[in-house]
Amino acid sequence: MRSMIARGAVAALAATALAGSLAGSASARTVHTGKTVYSQKAKPTTKSIRLDAGCNFISNGRKKAGQACFKKKGDRVWIRDTARDGMRIEVRGSVNSNGTPGYRCYGNYKGGWQVCNFDRTMAEGHVFLWYVNKWKGNKLKGTSDEKMMVTS
Repeated sequence: MRSMIARGAVAALAATALAGSLAGSASARTVHTGKTVYSQKAKPTTKSIRLDAGCNFISNGRKKAGQACFKKKGDRVWIRDTARDGMRIEVRGSVNSNGTPGYRCYGNYKGGWQVCNFDRTMAEGHVFLWYVNKWKGNKLKGTSDEKMMVTS
């Protein structure tokens, strides 16, 4: 239990370091802060997932604008845009205290589940601190609460 609390505290520190450090659209790139960011455009899938404690939501004030889930088996991020408001949904996160490496999964404006696979790049047994953003063009329009999940 102490180990989990310690990991959570370390991951919470990552949120501060992570803010503003995740940008770009390359597969893995270094941004101006010198931090590696693994960025993927989510691929559409016909599969759907069960919503559980590993899921997070973002609203547009009155209803859900999007949802995302992290599934530790395979280190996959699932995203879905649920509002036809011209905004796109993305997930940003990190696995350690200094915010590196970072992870970014972004989708398009279409509904339906899309998935990013970070299995080959995400460290095993670490805490993944992540949140959901909604964007209109290059302007951030909202951020969800943070979630912490252990990778596998």
